Amino acid sequence: MQIKLDSASSVEEFGKKVSNIGRAWYPDYPLSPWCRGQERSEWPLVPKLYRGTADDLNTEYEIREEFCTHAPALSDYTKPSDDPVFSKWEIYFVMQHYGAPTRLLDWTEAPLVSLYFAVRSNKGNFPAAVWILDAWWLNRMVIRKDEVIPPADSGTLPEDRKRVAAWLPDRFKKGVRLPRLPCAVYPTHTMRRISAQRSCFTIHGSAHDGFDELTRRRKAAKLVKIEIPAWEVRQVRDSLESYGIDETTIFPDLEALGRAVTLHWKSEALCRPDESVYTRLGRIENPRYWRICDQKH
Repeated sequence: MQIKLDSASSVEEFGKKVSNIGRAWYPDYPLSPWCRGQERSEWPLVPKLYRGTADDLNTEYEIREEFCTHAPALSDYTKPSDDPVFSKWEIYFVMQHYGAPTRLLDWTEAPLVSLYFAVRSNKGNFPAAVWILDAWWLNRMVIRKDEVIPPADSGTLPEDRKRVAAWLPDRFKKGVRLPRLPCAVYPTHTMRRISAQRSCFTIHGSAHDGFDELTRRRKAAKLVKIEIPAWEVRQVRDSLESYGIDETTIFPDLEALGRAVTLHWKSEALCRPDESVYTRLGRIENPRYWRICDQKH
C-alpha cells in the first residue's frame, strides 16, 4: 500500500503535522484534509458491513429495510426529506452513526475529534492511528471530478448526484452492480452528533479493500497514517480532555454526559500497561525455578 507513515507523541505534534499536510495539499484553497481515528494502528480501512457481517447487496438491503422500519419511532433526528433520493442517503448516514453495518467509513474535518476517537477506548496496550485523506484527490481518481458531493442535499445539481448514485442503489433493485472503489460524500446535518463531529464519509463499493487497491495503483496517493505510540495514548487522551475534547463534545446528549462525568472522576492506577508483564525466553527444566519466578511476579 503506497501510503505515507508518520507518528505523533502529543496533541501539539499531531496538530502541527495535520496542519503541514493541509498546507501541502491545499496551498491555494481553504480546504481541510479528512481525518479518521482508529483504536488499533493495524486495522485496515474497511467498513463495518465488510467486517464479516455481509458481503452482498441482498443482505445489506435487508439490514436497511429493518432499520428504516423501526428507526422513526426510536430516534430524535429530523424527519428525512420526502424525496426518496434524499431520504435513502439521509437514513444511510443515520444508520452509520448508530452502529448499523453499512459500507460507510466515518471521517471528520476536525483533527482533534479524530484523535479522540483513536485514543478514546485504547488502554495503551497497542498503538493507535489517525488516517489523513485528501477527499478531493479520491473523487478525482474515482468519479473523475475534483469535488465532494452532498447527495442528500436538495440543492445539489442532478448531474452531480448521478455521479455518486451508483454507490447507494435503491433497495431490492435487481441487476445492480456496485462501483468497485470508494468515493467521498458529505452528509446532511440531520443529527446533532453529525454536526458536532463535523462528519463526512467515504462509501465503499464492491471491493472490501478498496483503499488498498486504489493506493496500489497510485504512487502519489494522498493518504497518510499518523501513529500514536501505545505508551503515549493516555497522556494524549488527558491532553484532549484539558482542551475540552471529551464525550459530550463528540456525543452531545445526556448519555454521553454521564460517561464523561464517570470518566472524569474515575480513579485509574498510575502504571504503565507493560508493568507486571514478563516473557519467558527458552525452556528451563527445573520446575522449582518456575515456582520461584511466579511468586516474585
